Amino acid sequence: MHESLQEYLKQCLTDDRLQRFDEVVKFRTRHLTVVLENVFHEHNASAVLRTCDCLGIQDVHVIESQNNFAPNPEVALGASKWLTIHNYRSDPEPSDGSPSNVSVDCIRYLKKNGFRVLSTSPRQDSLPLSQVTIDQKTAIVFGAEQIGVSEEAISESDDLIHIPMFGFTESFNVSVSAAVILQHLAALLHASGIDWRLTDTEHGELTERWVRQSLGSKLEPLIRRFEEEQMAR
Repeated sequence: MHESLQEYLKQCLTDDRLQRFDEVVKFRTRHLTVVLENVFHEHNASAVLRTCDCLGIQDVHVIESQNNFAPNPEVALGASKWLTIHNYRSDPEPSDGSPSNVSVDCIRYLKKNGFRVLSTSPRQDSLPLSQVTIDQKTAIVFGAEQIGVSEEAISESDDLIHIPMFGFTESFNVSVSAAVILQHLAALLHASGIDWRLTDTEHGELTERWVRQSLGSKLEPLIRRFEEEQMAR
């Protein structure tokens, strides 16, 4: 007899899959998070999501005030279903008649929740990546291809950061920048004494979500069967 719906659903997955969930969730973190502001090239969008999944960064905040975010599933390799995506879109009919700036809303939300917000920018007053610390919860903002992070987002950020360049080209594309920056910061985090892992509650909630997603179209029939069994007791 199953004590809960979650236990019932777990019985429908292989032990290998459940063990894999336990292995992966131990390295998930919400100490680092990513903000993608109007990133629209599907290859870049997908590659960033894949990088976040590979490095254990659970949350991605997606700002869509100008461009739609449309990852390419062949590049992301399903990464988005394992991540928590937070979407920020402009309200076409704001109640007060004056639309808010979506980027500002996102950054202020993160700062309210204890994040230091760092925007990527090649400006001379930005910090080189080697000087970035992660003692505090940290959000990294990556901007749209070619135009970069918006002035509104930069003005709301706590600091600017850049990857030092030594060639003729002034910048990497956004997917490469994200990979370089996030790998560096994730390595710092893992080598630190910071309590960066998920709480037990977050661990359980995320595993439950992964179980449900893994069941796909089987989920709803299984839930109905569980409910029928409960009623028949």
